[in-house]
Amino acid sequence: MTTAPNAGRQVSLIQIRGNPGSLHSRHDRTVMPGSWRGVVFVHMKRRRLRRALIAVTALVGTVALGANSAAAAQPAPPRSQIRVEILGLDGKPLQPGPAYPATAEGALAAAAAKGNEPSPEQATPEFRKAVAELENHPAGKPMQAGELPQYFLNLCKNDPRSESAAGHVFHRLFWCQRFGLKARAYRGTTLSGEVTLKWIAAAVGNYKIRTNTFWLQPTYADDNWGDYENPLTTQLTVGPVCAAVGDPGCSTNYGPLALPLEDWQRHVRIGQWTSWNIDSDETKSTAPDKVSNHKWHITTAVHTPEPGVEWKADSPDNGMRCDSSPDFRNDPRACANSDVIPWLPVFSGFLTDYAAHIRQALDAPDTTFPPEPHPKRIPGKYFYGDPTKPGLHRIPEPETGPNRAEVRKACSNLPKPPGDVECDEYPFASTMEGAANPVWDFSVKYIDGWQNNWGGGDLQDFYHSSRILYKLQDQFYVNIID
Repeated sequence: MTTAPNAGRQVSLIQIRGNPGSLHSRHDRTVMPGSWRGVVFVHMKRRRLRRALIAVTALVGTVALGANSAAAAQPAPPRSQIRVEILGLDGKPLQPGPAYPATAEGALAAAAAKGNEPSPEQATPEFRKAVAELENHPAGKPMQAGELPQYFLNLCKNDPRSESAAGHVFHRLFWCQRFGLKARAYRGTTLSGEVTLKWIAAAVGNYKIRTNTFWLQPTYADDNWGDYENPLTTQLTVGPVCAAVGDPGCSTNYGPLALPLEDWQRHVRIGQWTSWNIDSDETKSTAPDKVSNHKWHITTAVHTPEPGVEWKADSPDNGMRCDSSPDFRNDPRACANSDVIPWLPVFSGFLTDYAAHIRQALDAPDTTFPPEPHPKRIPGKYFYGDPTKPGLHRIPEPETGPNRAEVRKACSNLPKPPGDVECDEYPFASTMEGAANPVWDFSVKYIDGWQNNWGGGDLQDFYHSSRILYKLQDQFYVNIID
């Protein structure tokens, strides 16, 4: 049976044998209210008994009243002068960053501001292999810490872009952070204690269910002194939470992890990973493809024994886009890290003709075929720091017919060189900006046949690995990597 602390505490009155007129009291063990443990044995005449009971009642009432008066007269404990600030490892206060709209456009703006932009390593075979490991993780099988691609973990540990309060999105399937907090306690203006906690964290997208898995591994828990000297009473809290109050459909399966410093130190010694699910409820979305644009961040707290309260600080928000698009037949549900610029890397050292044609179209459109009487405008090139530049938008295969017809018409007017060549087009026929678009211009050129086919296959792989939704729900770019 569970009772509230101190519930039903009572006083038993017991006569001391040999002195019938004296009564003593003692606190007995806790019992339910209304019950009596002791029995008062008093051998006296009825009149004396009545007087004694009246006296006892008055005595108990007086004692209770005195106790209440004494409690009411107790002065309030003096308020402590301690205050706490929580800093990131960069020495700046840990606090939310700028707010960006929970939209596709807002995600691009956040990506550019955070530096989650195209970078050369994304064109390497090692990077693509790591993406494929995450992309093809079996449905219904929870990922274990040992299954995190080692390539991505090494990238996170060595890339300075991950060492920030916002972390870094290397790909829609992988966000990572190498960061931590330093809590400082002050009494007045005097620094009275410090403690440091460092970690590596990862948010892994999922192309099977509407979940991101957040992983946290502490890597350092020490430098504690003063008010934080005791590792048993110094409690630190870290974990992911959905950012927006009332964000429809966003939830985590557990609350943040709150542990005394001693346990954080033990987790460091054994290399402990802790995981959470950041889930998205598709029934809360009314958008096409049940798209939901969520925000989440890492929340932290430090519990100080005096005055016994938590001091909290939150990191900047990170975006998570979830969808239930039927256009991905084998992967009808997904969640991905959305604060990143989606782009198709084309490696010039491998697909020389294919890359050269795209580069010519993007950098020197007026030199491309077919010629136009006006300066040609061909979209798709990303300019660092400027996500407002026009990108490309994928369309369903049944809608590519007009683009392909225009391409065939232009290719028929272009002299075909000898050899195994094919007529390549840019922008791609599978985009809204293709050859039939009345606003944008296009280019066609004969290139090596196998390179054209390989490039087309890379494009289809990119659509899936980056979870590119149709039309204005998504935008991507094409950059050449030398």
